[in-house]
Amino acid sequence: MKRFLTIMMGISIYFFLAGPSMALVKVPPVPAREEITNFESKITINQDTSLSIEETIDYFTPKEKHGIYRYIPEKYRRNGLIETMPVSDIKVTQEDETDMPFTLTRDQSKVTIKIGDPEATFVGARRYKISYTVARALHRQKGFDELYWDITGEGWQFPIQKAQVTVYSPFATPMEKKCFTGPVGGTASDCFFGTGKDLVVWVNKPITYNSNFTLALKLEPKNSLIFPGAVEVLIEKIRNNWFLGLIFLPGLLMFFAWYRKGRDWRFISPNVFNLDPDQPKGLRPLFEPINIPMVYEPLKDLTPGEAGTMLDEKVDNSDIVAEIIELARKKYLKIERVEKEGFLQFGHDYLFTKLKEGGKLPGVQEYLFDKIFKSAETAKLSKLKGSFYTHMAKAKEMVNKELLQRNLFTRDPNTVRGMWFIGVAFLFCLIFSTSISELFFLGEVWPFAVLAISTITAAILAWKMPQKTAVGTNLALQVKGLRETIRLGKWREEIKEKHLFIEEILPYAISLGVIGKLTRDMAELNIEPPKYLAGGFVGDTRSWGGFVNDFSSSSAGGLSYNPSSSSSGGSGFSGGSSGGGGGGGGGGSW
Repeated sequence: MKRFLTIMMGISIYFFLAGPSMALVKVPPVPAREEITNFESKITINQDTSLSIEETIDYFTPKEKHGIYRYIPEKYRRNGLIETMPVSDIKVTQEDETDMPFTLTRDQSKVTIKIGDPEATFVGARRYKISYTVARALHRQKGFDELYWDITGEGWQFPIQKAQVTVYSPFATPMEKKCFTGPVGGTASDCFFGTGKDLVVWVNKPITYNSNFTLALKLEPKNSLIFPGAVEVLIEKIRNNWFLGLIFLPGLLMFFAWYRKGRDWRFISPNVFNLDPDQPKGLRPLFEPINIPMVYEPLKDLTPGEAGTMLDEKVDNSDIVAEIIELARKKYLKIERVEKEGFLQFGHDYLFTKLKEGGKLPGVQEYLFDKIFKSAETAKLSKLKGSFYTHMAKAKEMVNKELLQRNLFTRDPNTVRGMWFIGVAFLFCLIFSTSISELFFLGEVWPFAVLAISTITAAILAWKMPQKTAVGTNLALQVKGLRETIRLGKWREEIKEKHLFIEEILPYAISLGVIGKLTRDMAELNIEPPKYLAGGFVGDTRSWGGFVNDFSSSSAGGLSYNPSSSSSGGSGFSGGSSGGGGGGGGGGSW
């Protein structure tokens, strides 16, 4: 008992004497939150411009976790193109150098290292050592070689309290160094450089999400580094940016399709009035000049609607209206502007009056004549509105069919256009869906602009795909010549029988889109309007042009009205910043 009391007294005296000195010892605080207490990277610059990197990550968690994950970018934006730096030779060990379990996943831009045992969790501190190799990590700048590298990455889900990097460069001597810290894009340099043989840089401020620690190292141009050759670099750029070639495809493919299948046939002889299909012919050369003749009389081989169709290779409403005007010119009907009658009826209407029964008329004109009057002697435009649209569609079909039967086109223009438009739309969708992720990753506007221009060019060429025969080409040139004659007004000096000429040419002017020019010229020459048009001028030769324009637009709209149809890159020494280099990435826990 005496011995026990002696021991207890000794212990009491020890703590009494040692207590003050023990109170001076600081016990490291235990973190209260998930964080990386220290991030240390060792980078070796290899002769082949790759990097061997070893990262030591001291991680702490107050909650149960399986481990951490670390992702490293393999794809970057640089100088308007995509560049890759593949990551390989990945290894993960514990503090005692024993291997740790991990899994690798890759997406289009990065590799993710998921470290830990899915069957076990831990709480507290753990040290991870991650080693890997990054290919093609250095860049040649003007006058020097450069390492521009994000050490920690900006994507960590918890803070990094301290970070340090040591760079070993046995094949190139560093001659200038910079570092960047803080938010991505910032140019702050809150870091410290060591003075030893090897380059050591550290930062003591916490690195949080969307912040980074970046090193820019300028190397002597005279070094032992071996960069990839020019051919290898070109191949790599093509491999990384293959999708940029797709954006040119719509326009290029449609050009070749048009060149082989869409160019018009033409006679070898330059005589545009030659309509003999047996004469020598060939496809029109790409840069052959087109000689448009001056035509001073109505076309004998084409009705007004057919002429308008040959002009733009499409049957428009105005082409059918021109056929109705042609019926009036031939004195089968009369067109008169009348005032609307009835309660709350304002404005004017157009009255068609039958003058004689149909005779030897072109098919489309005979069809229109029958459908306008049916069994009546008169018909008002307003009464035809809403019911005549089916006849307009049929009339367009008849014009198209007539031109095909006369072998003026190699195939139906509507079918050809529709087929190629569908092809362009399909190709655009295929290219867009195939390259959309790469285009958005690149983050540049110009590829989208090029794709849009290429697709518009393809659509224009698809519109021009209908192919004319040699006879069709010469007739189209005659149509253009007549249109040009009316547009320039040369008939004033060349044509003596002006009144007769105007009566004959008026329907063509409507289908060829130059009626305004024709009526202005006629008013200036004080020429009376054709007798088959009545009402609305009251003796004023200038007002009948408005009559014709109004009738054309009213008829085109009214007769076709369907009531049922009423939708990154650069250099760390030139505009460098935090997060602007290679490497980087981030991570989290799981």
